[in-house]
Amino acid sequence: MNVLEARRARHLIIRLDRGEELPAALVRALDEAEARAGWIEGVGSLEKAEVALFDQASRTYAKTRVLDGPCDVVALSGNIALQQGETSLRLSATLARESGVGLQLAAGELVWARVYGLELRVTAFDDLPLVRVFDDRTGAMQLATQSSAIPALAGEPPRLAPPVQAAELPRATPPAPAIEPPRATPPAPAIEPPRATPPAPAIEPPRAASAGSAELAAAPLPQRPTRPRQDDELYPEVGDSVTHFHFGDCTVISSDGERIRLRQERDGRVREVSLTMLRIEPPTVDAATGRKQFRLARKN
Repeated sequence: MNVLEARRARHLIIRLDRGEELPAALVRALDEAEARAGWIEGVGSLEKAEVALFDQASRTYAKTRVLDGPCDVVALSGNIALQQGETSLRLSATLARESGVGLQLAAGELVWARVYGLELRVTAFDDLPLVRVFDDRTGAMQLATQSSAIPALAGEPPRLAPPVQAAELPRATPPAPAIEPPRATPPAPAIEPPRATPPAPAIEPPRAASAGSAELAAAPLPQRPTRPRQDDELYPEVGDSVTHFHFGDCTVISSDGERIRLRQERDGRVREVSLTMLRIEPPTVDAATGRKQFRLARKN
């Protein structure tokens, strides 16, 4: 069991309008609000949705189920965390719709949806840096906190840090003026480096890496459900340059054929956009670099 505590929170009310897509539109709104960790609740209606279930036996997501038609959001919840340095959402939904045999319910992880009208409340945790790490016991991605931020969550270090630093510095300064180094240097020149070498931990970097970036790098991203690309048109891939009608010149940093993440050249901010809402013009090739350059315009 892990308990993480947030003491500083903001409450955001976000409304998504008809035609916007999840999760891309919500990621944009959260990036604008600089909400990197938090919890999500929502109600509303969707024009179309896709959900998937996690199979514990195979440790993979089953094929996505498409709800092609209007449906009401009976319940929607989720969380926000960083995964490989980018905003990552996990959304679960219970959806209801009318059918030929009466009212039908569908539930699961919300992979994608086109909004009819959706209202969300986001509780953003400003002092709790959440990340997603791979849990080898379950084969799923789970929430954790960066190791460097764990002491600040319990609230103990703020009370312990002043005494430690105030006591250590005065006591360390008097005993070692300019007299100690001469005494220490002649007797044991070759002994001091060995004493310094063992503490210089080759062990600490692995501990920091396993709690942070190393676990994220090892996280098997295919565990997350994705929508397959439904056409053979050319589309931007990782490393390509794009000119977005709103964000300007960007570089593609990830792509799954349905959504792409862009890094703006002017300020380095990361944006996620849905290709289904854009018109992709045929690319040109930069003769000097060989990079493809796409222009992304509004579809209508």
